[in-house]
Amino acid sequence: MAEQPRRRLAPEVRRAQLIAVARDVFVEHGYQGAAVEDIAAAAGVTRTLIYKYFADKDEIYLECLRAARTELDEAVVSAAGTMTTPEDQLRAGFGAYFRFVRDSGTAWDVLFGGGAAVAGRVADSAAHHRYDTAEVIGGLIRSAVPRLDAELASSYAHAISGAAEQAAKWWRRHPDVSAEDMVERMMDALWTGLERVAERNA
Repeated sequence: MAEQPRRRLAPEVRRAQLIAVARDVFVEHGYQGAAVEDIAAAAGVTRTLIYKYFADKDEIYLECLRAARTELDEAVVSAAGTMTTPEDQLRAGFGAYFRFVRDSGTAWDVLFGGGAAVAGRVADSAAHHRYDTAEVIGGLIRSAVPRLDAELASSYAHAISGAAEQAAKWWRRHPDVSAEDMVERMMDALWTGLERVAERNA
């Protein structure tokens, strides 16, 4: 029986597959330790095919980061969007965030937790994605408190985003603490001030 020819994947499907494989490679080897050859080997393709879709390792990493950020943003917006009060929205958003950290594990370390030791163009782009994620939170705040000034909402959102990221880094060192406990700790630390903001702008 003649061997069946290998089915060629659509470009968008192949690209998504390579990003998923690359994420696992970065998790295993770290950003500095991973090479394009490692990604090609893990995907069962040639280096030439990798370079058909990506210019270099930096671009592959940035695509992994972009995909993960999109997943995180969508999870937070989806969770918060089901709630009607600012307090419940904040708690639901934190819940989605810490579940993402818990379920992503070491992938979060590499992509968000500073474990990648990135610099230059990659670091600049990572900072840009971090800024955009905070602005997503700002949109949720403005939705919950429509009368709040947009600039104020943005500044509060960046404070929340930074606090959540640092709390997640701490949590990765203290895995005995539950995601639910982390949510309540963040609420204890942040909700009192935000509650007053919501009341003043109701």
